[in-house]
Amino acid sequence: MTHSSWGRRRRGGLRVIHYFAYGSNLSSAQMIARMGPFPAAFGRPRIARLAGFRLAFNMRGETGQIYANIVQPGEEVMGVVYGCAEEALEKMDRFEFGYHRERVEVVREGGDVIEAVTYVAEAGHVVEGGSPGEEYLQRILRGGREHGLPESYLRQIAALLPRPHTIGAERGE
Repeated sequence: MTHSSWGRRRRGGLRVIHYFAYGSNLSSAQMIARMGPFPAAFGRPRIARLAGFRLAFNMRGETGQIYANIVQPGEEVMGVVYGCAEEALEKMDRFEFGYHRERVEVVREGGDVIEAVTYVAEAGHVVEGGSPGEEYLQRILRGGREHGLPESYLRQIAALLPRPHTIGAERGE
């Protein structure tokens, strides 16, 4: 593994912040709707792994819905690293009520280790015993497929759906 930039670097005159997405923000369409188009100079989103954490669905939103979170200890969380401008992340903050930004170290495809920011649920929003909605889980699965996350990882998320389900079912496979 090699260490590359620590969180921020300039590309084409723009300051890049690496953002690690693991929940519904895996969906590029959702990210673009929230932050605007991605500057081409930032490159394409890349698969990354966050070691020592696990994916949990324990963050209660404003109206009681349950969302994804990352907690320790754990084996790893898979996701995608997007290159973002600070202004774009400030827009994202408005959608991430109940979360705060935290710096993490992730390993991208190819083995380079980078510092990124991610959203972690604030303690007052963490609950036990809830379950996420089907549409929310489907958005995570679509985003994971879009970026090529391993099918075995996506199956673990699909197992949370309320009825027997396979990853390709909503596509008619």
